[in-house]
Amino acid sequence: MKTILIVSTLTFLVLFGTIIMTSGMLENVVKGRLGELLAPVTGARDDEIDETLGRLALERDALQRQREELVLRTAALDVEQKAFDDAQLRLQALATDIRAAQGALDASHDVEIAKLAKVYEAMKPASAAPILASLDMEIVLEIMSRLKDRQAARILTFMTPALAAEISARMSPAGGSS
Repeated sequence: MKTILIVSTLTFLVLFGTIIMTSGMLENVVKGRLGELLAPVTGARDDEIDETLGRLALERDALQRQREELVLRTAALDVEQKAFDDAQLRLQALATDIRAAQGALDASHDVEIAKLAKVYEAMKPASAAPILASLDMEIVLEIMSRLKDRQAARILTFMTPALAAEISARMSPAGGSS
């Protein structure tokens, strides 16, 4: 009986060892075969993921460059707008100065013409006519328009008929043509 027991135990151990070895080998075979089957899928997926991540990184970099470029353009535009606004303010100030200077010049001119009109008002018409005839027509018209009508008429009588007619025509409300 001992022999049967020893043979049974040895048989059991051999069978159990074989089963364990077979299951281990089977597990390795399944894992290996499964790894082989999944490798192309996983590798392909990894490649696709890597490619997609690469494209996304490139797009992110391009967007970042565009954002930086827009920031630079906005800053340049702000600088140009400020320069334009400053130039416009300077031009407005200059225009105001010019208008003020023109107003002062016009006032000074009016004062000078008024003084000349008083001088010619005080002169004898025979003396005033030749002097006025030698002046620029615009000045003559300004002086004559400030003289009293009676003195202006007397001075015109001592001028040549052509000059008197031109002065009269240009002083008329219609303004004459010349």
